[in-house]
Amino acid sequence: MFKSTPTQFQTIIFATADTQNVGDHDGDMSETKLTERQRKILNLIKESPTITGKQMSETLSVSQRTIERDLSALQKIGVLKRKGMDNDGMWVIVD
Repeated sequence: MFKSTPTQFQTIIFATADTQNVGDHDGDMSETKLTERQRKILNLIKESPTITGKQMSETLSVSQRTIERDLSALQKIGVLKRKGMDNDGMWVIVD
């Protein structure tokens, strides 16, 4: 259903019986869609948990900022954690 006024536009979507299980997950991260680069980052971390963003960027031939965005995204979805200080820590992959 659409509704508009001179200052706003609204879209109303009604749920049906078929959508009851939408968003109903048991926390299994296998459904999480990772990019190919994010998978490569996780593999690099598995091989060397103390790897730096700079080393990852050089290995994967992307900017350090790109690596930082991917690391942030991986942390946000709960796949990756940082343990210790930024300059003297290690990455931990969450199972």
